[in-house]
Parts: sequence; structure tokens; C-alpha cells
Amino acid sequence: MRRLLNLLMCCCISLTTFAQVYSGKVTDEKSQPLPYTNVVLLSLPDSAFVTGTVSDESGAFTLRSEKPNLLLRISSIGYATIYNKVEKPELGTIQLLPDAQLLGEVVVKGDLPKVQLKGDAQVTNVTGTILEKAGTGNDLLSKLPGISAEEGTVNVFGSGTAEIYINGRKMRNASELDQLSSDNVKRVEVVRNPGARYDATVQAVVRIYTKKAQGEGFGFNNRFLTRYQYDWSVLDQFNFNYRKGGFDLSGMLFGSHSYNEDNKMLTTETFLDKMWRQESDIRMCSRSQYLSAMLALNYQFNENHFIGARYNFDRTPRDKWDIGGMYSEVFQDGALYEENVSRGWQNTPATSHTVNVYYNGQAGDWNIDFNADGLWSYSKNLQDMTEEYTPAGEALQEQRITSRNKDENTLYAAKLVVSRSVVGRQSLFRRRIYLYRPDKYVY
Repeated sequence: MRRLLNLLMCCCISLTTFAQVYSGKVTDEKSQPLPYTNVVLLSLPDSAFVTGTVSDESGAFTLRSEKPNLLLRISSIGYATIYNKVEKPELGTIQLLPDAQLLGEVVVKGDLPKVQLKGDAQVTNVTGTILEKAGTGNDLLSKLPGISAEEGTVNVFGSGTAEIYINGRKMRNASELDQLSSDNVKRVEVVRNPGARYDATVQAVVRIYTKKAQGEGFGFNNRFLTRYQYDWSVLDQFNFNYRKGGFDLSGMLFGSHSYNEDNKMLTTETFLDKMWRQESDIRMCSRSQYLSAMLALNYQFNENHFIGARYNFDRTPRDKWDIGGMYSEVFQDGALYEENVSRGWQNTPATSHTVNVYYNGQAGDWNIDFNADGLWSYSKNLQDMTEEYTPAGEALQEQRITSRNKDENTLYAAKLVVSRSVVGRQSLFRRRIYLYRPDKYVY
């Protein structure tokens, strides 16, 4: 009974939070206001996107967030990105310095990109501008006004997480942006209010169009990364490409092994007829292994017509959290009521296969966009926990909880969009077909 009471008490906790307002101003190296600068708040320690805005004509900005422990990131085209830990609401005047890599003598002839509104999108032309030297696709998008890009996740300020399309094909793997070089991009279109062309759940869309590839033959590159955070993590990625005429064959092999920890101390107080306080000390660590392979075929007739197919294999043989200890003490009006200790592990291995066939073309005022997809995925969720609890004045009690879940999913989907501009407006025909067969087993 006491155990149930403790559980109900924890479920009934109510926390009231208030949004904090953060404000400041951005200037250039000459202390002149710097408008249209991306200002983003990231959470610590994971650097996840919290919120973002763009500085106004005077360089001023205002952000609101309920979360503590924030990191401020400020970036603008032609300037070095800076990161500052948020110490107080008034952030003061922040000065950006020119990016020596982008604005060196060799590149100084590059113009600043022109941003214009065209149809339903904000269009930024990359060709012939300093954005060609941004780096990867992630680096390029993070330089555009009103966008934050972190490891394949793209957020459009005021709208939310965006769907990414590359030459009319929906991006299925976050590593695609890392493989895309900014000097191969022709233009980027940002749609903040997607219309009937996209699913109703889509918050924003980013469409990337690349230049027609130059040169022929075989090429490859390799990327290796290692870092130490609690323990060593490594990442290795091999890309290859063969091009002849309009034909393009590319592939990728990727592997990673990562280590992480999640340690925290929590104190929760609940005021009912009595005052309850729960003090928790949580210690967890994880080891993850991830493998991925990709093979893509593409034929580019010209800059307005693309056709191709792509296959992705993803395998997570291990994604295991070891829970070294979750220690908790519950007090009632200052007196010890119960002690709890939980130990165990959780592992979520998974495998998936995806296939995509696409065509994107434009003939005069007509635009045709066709995508067909297949998905086959398999995952498990395995958990084994041992819990010990000692009510005050009673003997130690122990229970073991073991769970095994298995999911198998198959998805076939096709979408055809044919649109044509008519006197400044757009008529649209769309056919979308979904065939979905989920099979779920729990044992």
C-alpha cells in the first residue's frame, strides 16, 4: 500500500515554470548593427535546439525559454560563429568577426547571397556567393537566415522541424547533409507554411537543388572522428562516387561506436496534507554501435529533370544503457519514509531497410514530383531491472522486472504531385497512396 502511495505521489507532481526573456544586440567588427543574424539557444550538455530568432535591422534580438543551462550560438554569413554560455537574461552587445576562411583574399570576390521570396518559398542562391565555402550541407543551412542545422536536424524559426528534399527526393538519412558539399549546391528554398503539396503534419520544408555535376570518373573520400567524453567514441565513414555523363553512382559505408553517461541528482517536493520530499541520485552509462550502408543511382538529364533510386541499410546491433544505480529516499514531513535502489540494463537493437525511387521534373509551367518508398524495419526493446525498497521500520523487499518487446513494420508508399502556375496562383493535383502493415509482438 505504501509502495502504491509513493508511486501515486510521484505521478501527481506538478511543476510550474515561467519563460525567461533573453535579449541582446549583435554588431560587426566595426561596431555597426548586424541584422538578419541567426541567434539560437541550445540546451546543455546535449546542445539540442531550444529556440531561435533573427536579429532585426538594429541588430537587436529577443528570445524566450523555460529551460535552464543554455548555450547561445550566433552565426551570420561571412562571420565566424560564436558560442557563449548564458549566464544572465541581459546578454549585452555581442560582436562578430569576419570569417577568415570565407573572406580571405582568395574568396573575397564572392558576393553575399541574395535572398528573395518566390512563390511559397524563401529562395537563397548559393552559386557565386561566399556560401559556396561554408563546408557541408549542415554548415550551409546553419548560415541561412532563420535556420538552425545540427547533425541532420533542421529547424526553421517560428515553424519547427523541417523536412529536407534534395533535388526533389526526400532526405531519409541525416548523414546525407554531411556528405553534401556546399560548393555543389545551386540554391536553397525554405517553405515556412507548406501547402497541399505536403502532408498536413509537415511544419516546414527545405528544398536543396544541386549543380549539374562536372567531371567524370571515380572518386572517394573517408572521414574519421574520435573524441573523449567520459570514454572514447569513434566514427568512420567511407564515400565513393562514379560519374559519367548524366549518370551518377554513389555509395557510403558508415560505422560508429559511442559512449555516453547520464548522471543527475533530483529533489522533488510535493505539498499535500503532508510535505513529501524525494531525493534521487541516478547513475547511467550507455554504449552504442551503429552501422549503415547506402547505394544510390541518379540520372540528371539537365538542371530541371532528375530520376533515380536509393537503398539504405541501417543496423544498431547494440544500444545499451547500464543503470548502475538509481538511489531514492522518500521523506514525509522530514522523517524517512522509504528507501529505494534500482539496478539493471536496457538494450534496443534494431535493423531497417529503405528503398526510394523518385522523379522530379519541370516542363514550362508544369512541375512533376514522384516518390515511391518501401520500408522494412525490425527492433527489440529488452529490459531487466532489479528493485530493492525498504519502508521505514520494515524489512528489505526486492522485486525483479523483465520485459521483452519486439516490433516488425512494413511500409509501402507512393506520392505523385503535378502542379502548374496559373496567373500567379497554383493549381495542384496530388495523388498519395499508403500501404501500411504493422506487426507488433509483445512477449
